[in-house]
Amino acid sequence: MIGSKKEFTLKCFEQLFESLYPQLCVFAYRYLEDLDTSKSLVQAVFLRVWEDQIAFQNEKHRTHYFYKAVKNECLNYLKTKQL
Repeated sequence: MIGSKKEFTLKCFEQLFESLYPQLCVFAYRYLEDLDTSKSLVQAVFLRVWEDQIAFQNEKHRTHYFYKAVKNECLNYLKTKQL
């Protein structure tokens, strides 16, 4: 589990990705109804977490962060699509 920046390793990140990516893609798909775009937005969230080395207090905080970030990405995408 990622608990601090010191523990933020590639192995931890891979485990995090494997555990959350499928369900986050399904979650994003509910907003977008486009699987490819859903996957891209979820990947963008994971990339941002990796680049910024975001540390999470616990597993609940981590999961909440990812769902909120994916939701925001989807809403932003839909907003720009309407323009």
